[in-house]
Amino acid sequence: MIGTCLFMLLLLAVMGITFDLGRFLIARNEAQVFTDAAALAAASKLDGTSAGLDRARKAVAQLPNNWSLGIKDFSGVVIDFAIPAEPGKEPAWQLEPKDPSPITMARATLVSSSTEIVFVRAAGGPGHMFVPARSVAASNPARLIP
Repeated sequence: MIGTCLFMLLLLAVMGITFDLGRFLIARNEAQVFTDAAALAAASKLDGTSAGLDRARKAVAQLPNNWSLGIKDFSGVVIDFAIPAEPGKEPAWQLEPKDPSPITMARATLVSSSTEIVFVRAAGGPGHMFVPARSVAASNPARLIP
């Protein structure tokens, strides 16, 4: 009888952790899909002009941004731009490039997305987990860059 009670308690704990992990993985997938779409939308509008940068930002703003199975909106999306760097070096990302003519890359980053944790919180853990997502795309043709 005691063994059965302990086993049931252990089973409930494992189910709770699995539930929270599943919620986190779904949220992370939704965030990654959104940043992929945002980076591609922004990169597809780049044409070497300031108007192209504005169109890129507007294209991202017009994307459907629902997540957490459609009940929340993403907030804190940062779009920055760069020119391709030499192999092995990181591009110099800029929010407001002074000269937009050589810009061919767009990066979308979620800076303030987190998902609620239910069962781990009951055991004394955190109430929220940060959901990271970042994507980079290049133009001509628009494509994601790893």
